[in-house]
Amino acid sequence: MQVPVHLSDHYYEPGRSFCGLYIVSKIELPDFSPTAELIKIFNRRGILLLNITSHQKDYVTHDFVIADLTGKEAQKEEILGEIRRIFGQRLVSIECIDTGVPGFIYNVKGFPLIFNFSENYSPVAALSVHTWKTLFQGLIKRFGAGGMTLLWFMGNDAGEGKGLDLVKLKGALSNVERMKIAFARLQSFGWGIFELVECDDKENRIVIRVRDNFEEMAAKEIKGYQNSFLRGFLVGLISILFNSPCRGIETKCVNKGDPYCEFVIRLSHIKGSGCRSP
Repeated sequence: MQVPVHLSDHYYEPGRSFCGLYIVSKIELPDFSPTAELIKIFNRRGILLLNITSHQKDYVTHDFVIADLTGKEAQKEEILGEIRRIFGQRLVSIECIDTGVPGFIYNVKGFPLIFNFSENYSPVAALSVHTWKTLFQGLIKRFGAGGMTLLWFMGNDAGEGKGLDLVKLKGALSNVERMKIAFARLQSFGWGIFELVECDDKENRIVIRVRDNFEEMAAKEIKGYQNSFLRGFLVGLISILFNSPCRGIETKCVNKGDPYCEFVIRLSHIKGSGCRSP
């Protein structure tokens, strides 16, 4: 069973009194955990927290709390007072958030979006599947089949870039292990659930299975669409990891009735064999 990970929670409902609080405070473990204390404060008042986001660094916690105070607006000042009293000198700052739009709240402090890989932080710019859909549709509308070629090259460049990052990882990692790390990252970015089905060095054949493929979900209404972006990405990634030109084909696709998308990548090990061609 997969558990959804929320990138961000935005709440908009006209007429509701949403409350956003940004609290910065010092941690004193094991005696005092700021996030746990905030949950207790709201629980005692019977107020359900819609969301609480916590970030800790250098024994300081940054908590962003979202609660629905509809019908309980008078308790807001009481809650602020209780936080100040319980936190005492541990409280660094507290801020009430107003988005400027009635009935709308989100974590206004939640930026930049960061991917953390063993304390190496990379900024992330996310797109929804719907936005990917409009991009795919626009390319196909303007360039026809050439749009899918462009997507392949875009994916291929991105895959090669990710491959170059992976070959720099320290430790005696095998190519299979590097691929598994790459697939874990792609899952975290919402691209799908990747499975390395086969990696046959003798036959120069690699088989990758993808469930909940983001490209397939985005392009399922585009007639005749192929998963060009992801196919190009996998070709680029593997060509760098194995230091070999390669070609890739999609042998199974959800949009054709298969239970998953499956890609077969073949290594060439022959220079000039055309790994930069879809």
